[in-house]
Amino acid sequence: MKKADTSDAIIRFLASAVAYFLCLIAFYIDIGQDMGAKYFMPILLPVVTALFAAQFAADVNIFSRENLPNLVCALLWCSAFPLIYTWTYQTAWFMSLVSYDFIIGTCFLLFLFSSENIAMRLMNIKVAAALMTVFNFLLIIIPFVQYAYYVMVWHALSPASLMALYMTNWRESIDFLESNVGWWLLPVFAGLCALSFLAWRAHCRFGEKIRGKAWGEKFPVDLRGAVLAAICVLSVYIGVFCYIPECSVAGLWKDVTDYARETAEYGAHHDARFASLEVDAANAMPALSDKPVTVIMVIGESASRDYMKAFTPECPYDNTPWLTKNAGGNRDFLLFSNAYSSWSQTVPALQRALTEQSQYNGKDFLDSVSILDAAKKAGFTTHWYSNQGRYGQYDSVITLVAKTADYAEWTDDSYTFTDKYDIVLKNYLQNVDPTKNNFVVLHLIGSHIYYYNRYPYDFARWKTEDGSGSGTSAPSYANSILYTDYVLSQIFEYARDNLNLTAMVYFSDHGENLSISHNPDVFSFDMVRIPMFMYLSPAYRRLMPDEAYMLRISRDTYFTNDMMYDTICGMIGAKGNRYDSRQDLSSADYAFNREKLTTMLGQRRLIDDPKAK
Repeated sequence: MKKADTSDAIIRFLASAVAYFLCLIAFYIDIGQDMGAKYFMPILLPVVTALFAAQFAADVNIFSRENLPNLVCALLWCSAFPLIYTWTYQTAWFMSLVSYDFIIGTCFLLFLFSSENIAMRLMNIKVAAALMTVFNFLLIIIPFVQYAYYVMVWHALSPASLMALYMTNWRESIDFLESNVGWWLLPVFAGLCALSFLAWRAHCRFGEKIRGKAWGEKFPVDLRGAVLAAICVLSVYIGVFCYIPECSVAGLWKDVTDYARETAEYGAHHDARFASLEVDAANAMPALSDKPVTVIMVIGESASRDYMKAFTPECPYDNTPWLTKNAGGNRDFLLFSNAYSSWSQTVPALQRALTEQSQYNGKDFLDSVSILDAAKKAGFTTHWYSNQGRYGQYDSVITLVAKTADYAEWTDDSYTFTDKYDIVLKNYLQNVDPTKNNFVVLHLIGSHIYYYNRYPYDFARWKTEDGSGSGTSAPSYANSILYTDYVLSQIFEYARDNLNLTAMVYFSDHGENLSISHNPDVFSFDMVRIPMFMYLSPAYRRLMPDEAYMLRISRDTYFTNDMMYDTICGMIGAKGNRYDSRQDLSSADYAFNREKLTTMLGQRRLIDDPKAK
């Protein structure tokens, strides 16, 4: 290279390095971030030096058309979290963490740029181009997921959404994609394939461009090659091992994995917690009754009382005929008109509904006993039968509780999301011995999306205007509620006729918004307005007259389902050292009203619900 050419190259490559740095700083300022001088000024010289050295050694500009795939990967990493966080919350993110995203993206640019220069000189151009395209694809996965999630729900990824991803199985993930992306999934896939091909072509041009640039006779000892190799190794070490574990997305993921690991300890310490539980069994239902009693608790899925005729008379679908009939003409049935979920997703909501932990008592899940524990101490044989998936990462919290039952079975004991209809749970009631005192939990798949997967064809009473019965339409949702009403009737009738049914409780884990499902990142109150009813037989009212009376006069009382543990304990007489009467709807000590209650784990007050009267 001639001296004049060398000087020109130095100016061009230095200008490119400085422009890269300043343009990203300007971008961060433009989206509302502070300049963050104390975080960015110390890295100015190292970043500019590394970018300049890589370009000078390769004799290729980072802004060249051939390097575009690598530059795009870097910019996606630099921009994704800061930009989406700002769009979502309209506020600035921590500049220290923004600088981490900048460093990671820049390290990826240096790695891709340097490794491509080396690979193109050592390998077949087309093979090297394919390898670089794979690197590009792998490195954009995380920022692509962030942008794609934002486009679907107009919200940044949060611990709640990552928790749902972490705890789910492949079948439920497919349902989520189908419901949120739908037919767009095919063009998105086709677009990714097209972009991958264009990236491959760009890499091929990259190889053709640098093949004409001589490095000297012996590449292994060539100074340019040594510089690029050193930059490649250092960029991987700094970006992957030093900064990725500390970046914003990794922090969110760590919160989720730490939570999952901690909850996995629940089963390990169950015996000690159970031993510490003291219940006045002499005043519990089994001891008070001269014949066996059975209590059934049915947990619904994604049922919102807003779309149920029995709870909302103005609902255009007559989808609760059995419940409506009994609520109107049978004094044994109690409908609770102001029940709410504590969270809009299954695991956090049931984690609290099934155990002592609630929004109001500050108790830790790992130190909490469950409804099943209390029922056992009260003298019941406990059963858990579920039509939901058994497995999640480390097992879900729900499964950890369920496995403590005397008998626990899942309709589909695999790693997939069930495709069986809820009526299958009726068969499991044949396992219940009517000569014993039984506490039975039935976990429905209910109205989980896709709604039209939750009922047989005979229950497709309502259809969309085009007759297709879309999986996320109001008619399909109404059909799923209609089928749940039928399933509840069959459970009730079998248990009444065969199992000495004394009491039955139904509530949903959370509600549903028919446009956006129940994503907490885009919260609306219909996601937490849940149905709840109780059947209290004449035998129950004789055994537990005070509790029956309080429940009857509390039908319009405001209640959140994280207090279900104490309410069930009160109902069945399992009162002891881990029971709080203030959270028991069947107790005169119940201490909550609309003004005191919250949902979304304290983030939302019920008085802010426009439908709360």
